Amino acid sequence: MVYVGIGLHKKNAQIAAADEREKILMNRKIPHTREAIRYEALHLPKHARYVIESSSVWEDTYRYMTEELGLDVIVSNPYMTLLIAKSKKKTDKVDAAVLADMLRGDFISQCYVPDRKTSDERKAVRHRHKLVGKRTDHKNAIHGILLQMSFKPGAAVPFTPVWLARVRRVGDYRIDDHLMQIRSLNESIIKSDVRIAGMAKDNPDAMLLKTMPGVGYFSALVISSMIGDIGRFNSPDDLCSYAGLAPSVRSSAGTAHHGRITHRGDALMRRVLTECVLSHIRYAKNSHITEFYTRIKKRGSGKAIVAAASKMLRIMYGMLKERREYAPYRS
Repeated sequence: MVYVGIGLHKKNAQIAAADEREKILMNRKIPHTREAIRYEALHLPKHARYVIESSSVWEDTYRYMTEELGLDVIVSNPYMTLLIAKSKKKTDKVDAAVLADMLRGDFISQCYVPDRKTSDERKAVRHRHKLVGKRTDHKNAIHGILLQMSFKPGAAVPFTPVWLARVRRVGDYRIDDHLMQIRSLNESIIKSDVRIAGMAKDNPDAMLLKTMPGVGYFSALVISSMIGDIGRFNSPDDLCSYAGLAPSVRSSAGTAHHGRITHRGDALMRRVLTECVLSHIRYAKNSHITEFYTRIKKRGSGKAIVAAASKMLRIMYGMLKERREYAPYRS
């Protein structure tokens, strides 16, 4: 058996191969192209095992190697791999060789790779999130300009027609440019919303989550796509840990101290869950989640929101596992 570690970068890739006796058969830099990957694979045994270092450019190469070349490929978890393979001497050659050696010893912490449909859903919600972020930047820039000019548009709600009419009278070219960008982004966000609604309607998990008050098409698709296959989580605790909503724990001499949440996992998923909680407690005033939030709020609203988000995610776990719609008083 031959074990192959590949470190991917934008232009180049470092590929190292080792046999069962830990002998390095090759370790060289190649262009990060499909042709170069295919050439190397053809010169390695058909039953070789491959591990790709997770990065921003792994997905297309992974899909090509598995779907078109039919290779046995896994993706390494970057956080866990760094913990195991931490080295003072860190170069591309060392990293590739370490990946191959860890694969040989079965020490690779493997990443979950979603199917193409789930991957496309993730790309769609992240794209919309970036569009909204850019629009917010332009709005904040306008507020900054008005503050510098000591101009107060009055009591009108920001970015309503009345507010915009007052601001345009300022006649500042910077504000006009920002408003033009906001109009363009608004059009893109509307198109993105339509696309996401269509994707959510075709996703049974998303439509199941949408039965919970406070969860819309966008939120449902974010959560369902980030979860992927609910069967990969053995318990609600595992799902909360994946989302970064589990409290950190330090244990020594039989004493455990619970600290803040770990913040591991996808930040967009955590943000959406907290937004869903705020919307839920506004519209479902007598639900189990709202009652839980109200009880915890005595210790601080921030802690209450995070705790309620964790509670909401646990309920979502049960909904997806049992294929049932949301019940207000069922935890």
